[in-house]
Amino acid sequence: MDFVPSKNIPQPPQTNQAKNEPYEFHVMPSKFHQYLAVKRKKSLSRPLIIIVIALMVAAILGLGAYYLYLQMKQPAVNVNQPNLNETNVNLNQENVVNENLNIINEEAINEPENINENANANENLNLNENVNANENANGNENINNISGEANNNVNEPPFGSMSYGSSLDSDSDGLTDVEEDLYQTEKRKADTDGDGYSDGDELKNLFNPKEAGGATLQTSGLVNTYSNQLYKYEILYPASWLAKPEDQSLLAIIFLSSTEEDVHISLEENKDKMDLVNWYLSISANVDLGSLQSLTTKSGYSALVSPDKLTYYVQGIADPERIYVIHFNIGNKTEVDFLSTFIMMVNSFKEQPVF
Repeated sequence: MDFVPSKNIPQPPQTNQAKNEPYEFHVMPSKFHQYLAVKRKKSLSRPLIIIVIALMVAAILGLGAYYLYLQMKQPAVNVNQPNLNETNVNLNQENVVNENLNIINEEAINEPENINENANANENLNLNENVNANENANGNENINNISGEANNNVNEPPFGSMSYGSSLDSDSDGLTDVEEDLYQTEKRKADTDGDGYSDGDELKNLFNPKEAGGATLQTSGLVNTYSNQLYKYEILYPASWLAKPEDQSLLAIIFLSSTEEDVHISLEENKDKMDLVNWYLSISANVDLGSLQSLTTKSGYSALVSPDKLTYYVQGIADPERIYVIHFNIGNKTEVDFLSTFIMMVNSFKEQPVF
């Protein structure tokens, strides 16, 4: 017989014991964490931004450098491009002080040398290379003794109105840098021997620019003496130059330099023994007397300078029937290397004694 519980049997009362019990927390061991970790995708945005910024900076720097390169490559702009022909500004339009640079050497130079340099620079700001019409407008050319009287001043021809000028003279001593090399003087020192006279003045007055105390140029070893035994004259010329006759007659001698410049000396007749001015007018009747310059050389000879200042006509003392023509050939050059050398050669010319 089966036992069937009665529905009327009282049941024990249910309690809220389960609800009142505390919660329990269980921590998974660390060794299992690797299986539950979420793999994060690495973000590429930050490196990408850095790369873009770097590229932009590099591009800006590159463009800046290229712009500077183009600016440096372009020719300098001449702010004076407007044609100044209309105004033709002459920097020295006012009255010019005619500086007289007298070199006085009581012992060795018999007479003060009136170099008579024209202080008027007459710089022409005309950028179209037009000739400045204000060429030596002050008349500072020393047109001395045109009547033929003796002139005691050895005047270097002014070159302000010439179409040529001297080449680079770094120390402004009257010798070009080419001449400084020729005579072994200092390019950065106007007075190489420190005797108070510039190298150019000493050379033109026949003194040794390398040695003080009145040392002469003729004994310096810097020059040679050419002697024409047939026509009885001599002249100094740079030791490195070549002296050669143009033909066997010895009437014309040429002195060759290291450049295209050279000096010629030739002989002309003056049978009537005219003074230099009248003799010159006899061969050049249309010449303007105002363009001529009369002077006396350091050796005491009367000389006449042609209008272009490149030819000296020297009248003989021992034989007044002879006119010695000393010509400076500069070719097509506009910047000349041996202007002071030419003056030196003219001053050194003298006739040999006739026995």
